[in-house]
Amino acid sequence: MKRAIFLSFTLIVFIGLSIYIHLNKNSLHTKANKPSGIMTSLQWMSQIRAYPEPNIPADKFYQAFEYSKNNLAGLNDNPNLDSWTCIGPNNIGGRSNALAVHPVDTSIVYIGSASGGLWKSTTGGIGASAWTLINTGFPSLAVSSIAIDSANPNVMYIGTGENYGYQYSSYGLDIRVTRGMYGIGILKTTNGGTTWTKSLDWSYNNQTGIWDVIINPKNSNVLYSATSEGIYKTVNAGSSWFQVLGYKMVMDLLINPVDTNILYASIGNLTNNSPLPSGEIGIFKSTNSGLNWTKLSGGLPASWSGKATLDMYKGNPEYIYANIANDVTSYVGYYRSTNGGLNWTVGSTTVPSGNQGWYNQAHIVKSNDPYSILLGTLNVEKSTNGGASFSTKSSWSAWNSGATPPGQPEGPSNFVHADVHFYAANPKDPNKIYIAADGGLYRTDNFGETFYSCNGGYVTSQFYGSLGNSSTDSVFCVGGLQDNRSAFYQGTTAWYKTFQGDGLCSQVNSQNPSICYTEYTYGAISRSTNGGVSWSSGYGPPGNGSATSYCFNVPYVVCNSNPTVLYSGGATMYKSTNNGSSGSWQTQITFTNQKALSIAVSGTGTDTAYVGVLPTNTSSVADVYRTINGGTTWTNISGTSIPNRYPTKVHVNQYYSNEVYVTFGGFGTAHVLKSTNAGESWINITGNLPDVPAHSVAVDPVYPQNVYVGNDLGVYVSTNGGTSWNEYRSGMPYAIVFDLTIVKVSRKFRATTHGNGIWERKLIANPVAVMNNENGVPDDFNLSQNYPNPFNPVTTIKFDLPSKIKKGFVKIEIFDMLGKKITSLVNENLSAGRYSVNYDAGILPTGAYIYRLSIDNKFISARKMLIIK
Repeated sequence: MKRAIFLSFTLIVFIGLSIYIHLNKNSLHTKANKPSGIMTSLQWMSQIRAYPEPNIPADKFYQAFEYSKNNLAGLNDNPNLDSWTCIGPNNIGGRSNALAVHPVDTSIVYIGSASGGLWKSTTGGIGASAWTLINTGFPSLAVSSIAIDSANPNVMYIGTGENYGYQYSSYGLDIRVTRGMYGIGILKTTNGGTTWTKSLDWSYNNQTGIWDVIINPKNSNVLYSATSEGIYKTVNAGSSWFQVLGYKMVMDLLINPVDTNILYASIGNLTNNSPLPSGEIGIFKSTNSGLNWTKLSGGLPASWSGKATLDMYKGNPEYIYANIANDVTSYVGYYRSTNGGLNWTVGSTTVPSGNQGWYNQAHIVKSNDPYSILLGTLNVEKSTNGGASFSTKSSWSAWNSGATPPGQPEGPSNFVHADVHFYAANPKDPNKIYIAADGGLYRTDNFGETFYSCNGGYVTSQFYGSLGNSSTDSVFCVGGLQDNRSAFYQGTTAWYKTFQGDGLCSQVNSQNPSICYTEYTYGAISRSTNGGVSWSSGYGPPGNGSATSYCFNVPYVVCNSNPTVLYSGGATMYKSTNNGSSGSWQTQITFTNQKALSIAVSGTGTDTAYVGVLPTNTSSVADVYRTINGGTTWTNISGTSIPNRYPTKVHVNQYYSNEVYVTFGGFGTAHVLKSTNAGESWINITGNLPDVPAHSVAVDPVYPQNVYVGNDLGVYVSTNGGTSWNEYRSGMPYAIVFDLTIVKVSRKFRATTHGNGIWERKLIANPVAVMNNENGVPDDFNLSQNYPNPFNPVTTIKFDLPSKIKKGFVKIEIFDMLGKKITSLVNENLSAGRYSVNYDAGILPTGAYIYRLSIDNKFISARKMLIIK
C-alpha cells in the first residue's frame, strides 16, 4: 500500500523552500524582525494534504464531510456525554480576510476568518463577548468574501476558500495550487444567517477560492463573483451561475452604481513562473454587464507578479483606484483614474512599511473625500493627496504582551496587527473604518488617525501542534499560533501573549511547569524558566532556521521521565541531555533525502523513541524509525504497511513503549496505524474514519480501548481500539484539529485547532466493565487484590456483587495511609455480577494506598496497594 510514487510529484519539500526563498529574499529588511511565515505555512498545509500528488484532490474533502455527517454523527447528540468547551483565546483574533457592515443597523458587523468560519457582532465589535460564530452547517472554514443585499439585509452571500495562486510553478519544480483552506463555492442565507444553502456549488472542487462577491445595487437578482476560476454571474439571486470570463485568479470586482452595466476586475496573483498568459493579467473593464471584457492600459503597467485591489469613489464612479504590487520583490504603485479607467496616473511607488503584494494588500477611499485613502500592507498607511504619497499610521510591533482582557486594547492607539487584508466602511459614518488583519479585527473612528482592537470573543486563532500541558496543573498550557506569537493559558479565556512572531510546537517540563519551550519556524526553539513570562533563545538543534535542513514546523520532545533530555531533528536527528542548551545537541542519524516530521518518546525512559520522516525528493518515501538505545542506532520499522503519506503524528503509550500509533496526511490511504510490538508489525485501525488528513491521536491511559483522532473535520473517537469510529464533536464547530493532548490530572483532553482556538472536554468515563458471568452470579461480596501490584501507574481492581443485593449504589474509593481520600474510582448504581475497573495513579508518589469497597454507604472490604515509581 506504500511506495507508489507518481512521476508528477516533484521535490515536495524543495518546493516550499524555493518558494520561500523567492518570496522572502527581499522582505526581511522591510519587515524588521518579523519576516513572514505565511507562504511557508500555506505551502506546508498544502503539502500535508496533497502528497504524493501535486494537488489536493478536488472532491475528496466534501465527500468525506457528507459521509461523516450521514454515518458517524451518533455520539454528537448523546445526552450522557458532556460537550466541548472552548477555553479561548478570547483575546487573540486570527487571520481574517473579509468584512461587511450591515447597511441599516451599523452595529452589526460580519467578519470572515481564514480558517475559523463566519462571525457576527451586534456591538460594532466592541466588548468582551462581541462576537458569535455563525453555524452555516457546512465545513468550509475559510470565508474570503461577504456580500449583503442592501435592499434586504437578511439576504447574504459568503465566498469560501483561500487561494492565492493558480498552478503556481516554483522554478519548474512543481505545479501546485497555492492555497490555505478548502473552498466549496458560495453560500447564501435569506434569514440573516440562521440557515444557509449552497449557491455557487463547488462542493466537489475544493481547490477553488472566491475572493469577491458583489450585488447589483439596482437589481439584487444580479450578482458577480471573482474566483480562482474566473468571473461568474447570476441573474436569479444565486440559484444558478455562469462564467462570463475564464481568466484565472480574479482578485477583485467593482460595479458602477449609476450605470450598472459597467464593471471592473483585477486579475492575477503569484504570476511569476505561472502558466497564466501575461495578457490575462491586469485590470479589465466591461460595459455590457460582464458579457465582454477589455484589458485597460492608459498608463497602467502591463502585468505584475502580485495582485491588484480596486476601489471606487462613491461621490463619482468615474474615479477608480488600483493598488498594484509584485509578490514581495517590489511595490508597483498606487494608480488613479478620473475617467472610468481610460487614463491612469501613478502616485506613490513606495510603501513605507514594506510589501507582500501577493498576500496583505487592501485600500479604501473615503466616501466623501476622493483624496483621503487608507492603504493596508504590513501597517496602515494614509494618503491625503489622492495616493501621491502615504504615511504610516499604525505600528504592528506596538502590541502588548501579557493577558489583555478580551475586548480591551491590545496595544496603544497606533497598534494594528501586522498584515492588513480588508477595509470596510460604516455606511453612515465615513470616518469609521473596520480593518481585517492577521490578528483579527481593528477599528478606527477618525479615518486612520487612531485605532483600537475589536477581538473580544473572536476565537479564530490558528494553533499548531503540539500543545504543551502541565503534568501537575490541570489548567496551565502553552501553544504556538500562526502570526500571533505563542501564548499560555492560566485558567481564563484571556491568554497570556508572549514571544514574537509565528509560534509553533510548544512543550512543558513534566517536573517543573515553570520551564517551558516554544518555537519559531524551522526549529528556532526558545526556553522560559518563569512560566512563559520571559524567554531565552538558542535552544534549537544545530543549524536551526534552515529550510534546507528542517521542516517548517520542527518536531521536538522534552522527555517526561527526564525533562533535561530533548529529541529534535530535521535531515538529522539530534539529542540533548542538557535542556536543549547550545552545544548540548548530539548528532544521531542523518536521513537520506528525508526530514523528521513527528517525534515520540517513551514516558518511562529516554532510550526508546520513534520518529516519522517525510521525503524530500522522488527517490525517497515516508518512513518511521525507532531507537531503543537513546539514539545510538535507529532502525527503519516501516515494513510494507506504512503508507507513503506524511506521518503527521507519532504517539507512544506513555506506560508501554512497545505500543505506538501513527497518523497520516493526504487522501486515499490509511490514516491511523497501530503497533503493539514496537513497530515490528502494524495494524491499520483507520476503520470507518472519513478519508481526510489526520493530524493527531491520543489514547486514554486508563481505558486504552478509547482512542481519539483529530483530523481536518474535527475529533473522532473509537471505544473499541479502532474497530469503529464516531464523530466526537458535540459543542465544537467543524475545525482542523492539529493536536489532541490528555491532561491526566483532570481526566480531560484538549483539542488544538487551526482556526478556532483550544477546546477542552472530559474523557469518556467508561462504565465499569462487566466480567464473564457464565458461571453464575457470585454468592458473596469479594474485593480482589489489584493486579499488577506493585504498579506504575495503571492497575486493575476486580470485585464481585452477590445476587442478594440485586442492585445498589457502589463506591470504590482510594485513600492514602493517613486516611485522606484521593479519588472515587467507582460511583454508580450496579447490579449483581462480576466487575473490573482500571485505576491510573497518575502523579501520585511512591507509597502505599488503600482502596475500599462500599455499597449503599455500607463498608464491604478494603485492601492495600503499592505504587513504586
